[in-house]
Amino acid sequence: MIVLKPAGTPTIKPKSNMKKIFSTFRDSLRKYLGHPVQLYRLLEEHPDITAAIEEPENTIALGSVVPWHTWSRPMPFNSQGQLTGWKRTNGHYRQCRVYRSAFANFGGESTRQWTCDIQDIAGFSSSKSALEMFTSLDDMVAKDSPELIADISETSLRRHLAHREIRILHDNDPSDHFVRHLWDGRIFLANAGGSHHLAAARSIAARIGQKVPLKGRLRTCSIHEAAVDLLCHDFDLFAISGAHEIRNGFRLAMESFSATYFFHDMPKPYHNLTAILLPKNEPRSRRISSVLSEAGTTDLGQYFARLCARQTANQSRVRP
Repeated sequence: MIVLKPAGTPTIKPKSNMKKIFSTFRDSLRKYLGHPVQLYRLLEEHPDITAAIEEPENTIALGSVVPWHTWSRPMPFNSQGQLTGWKRTNGHYRQCRVYRSAFANFGGESTRQWTCDIQDIAGFSSSKSALEMFTSLDDMVAKDSPELIADISETSLRRHLAHREIRILHDNDPSDHFVRHLWDGRIFLANAGGSHHLAAARSIAARIGQKVPLKGRLRTCSIHEAAVDLLCHDFDLFAISGAHEIRNGFRLAMESFSATYFFHDMPKPYHNLTAILLPKNEPRSRRISSVLSEAGTTDLGQYFARLCARQTANQSRVRP
């Protein structure tokens, strides 16, 4: 006998249902055995979570240097040295904050009087030219103000150095000052004007072999290596994509696995990334670290260690 199904009766797909049941059972078993299933799924769906830290091109713009010394500055609603994160307590996954002195003292600045030669200047903070378009001061003046270096002579050099907007030379207490980020190594002039005339004077002085001393305040920005060591002792640090979907997915994956983690914004130009800090003294957080490492996620701790090594090398090459 033939039995007709009423119109609109859904077709049962037993194989599909069995596959879903098996998948759910497998995920439950993997979670029970200590596998962060939801994180694996997030990595599969969003391979760009492991975004790399691509260093910007070196240009003559002071703003092109990544201000790593400011990384630990407080996010909204935090005080200096506080990290925001998530942790399971009393059966609930809640937002939490912790204070770490190593984080509070991650970077800093110092200021002193300093003397250098005009050839030591590698860039400026401001100019009528688009500083980020040039990799050297010679290139800038040759392309944007070639008329200023048409006369290569000591007379021309003196004329450029006499320009009133070169405040580092002509003000008793100039607002202009020198800036050096130790991990970068270069010397910049934080200036309010006179960039083309100073660049022209620098170019001419090099060609005629003339020394031109400059004197002023030097602001040195640095990362504290001891603070990096302490942070890396307590946490595994990673940089992941800061896209909203990925950040939210990461939090849900951590909640599903009951893993503690902390996060912090990254400095410009890395606003598209988020720093993740995983406590080494918590087994579930260590398991997350292993998965992120296996996936090729950027190890922020290792990156900071390389920056500190650069600092040490650069410091030994710069005159006191």
